Amino acid sequence: MRRAAVLGKPIRHSLSPLLHRTAYAALGLDWRYDAVECDESALADVLAGLDDSWVGLSLTMPLKEAVLPLLDEVAPEADVLSAVNTVLLREGRRYGLNTDVDGLAAALREAGAVPPAGGGTAVVLGAG
Repeated sequence: MRRAAVLGKPIRHSLSPLLHRTAYAALGLDWRYDAVECDESALADVLAGLDDSWVGLSLTMPLKEAVLPLLDEVAPEADVLSAVNTVLLREGRRYGLNTDVDGLAAALREAGAVPPAGGGTAVVLGAG
């Protein structure tokens, strides 16, 4: 069985386990997805305790920035943002990604939001 989880604090409210488990079942995958309550002080120990059955983690606040020094490699977009929301676990290495920007851009496109003629300015505050 492969395992993945969402980490953060608080985390009980997260719908991620339900969404992931439903998708895994629909795809016939023998995968498990859990919610793990974890703050910055526990993050290194949680990561160190993962065995080879673990394939990935979703991170929410307050962990998106705290995880950076615990990773073996960080994707360019995550490095620029100084925030990681996805950790891939492969062959004992931790690879950090940020899918927030792509997700936000896709949602805006689907909603029909287009930049004004001549460009525009927007401000996004926070890393999560």
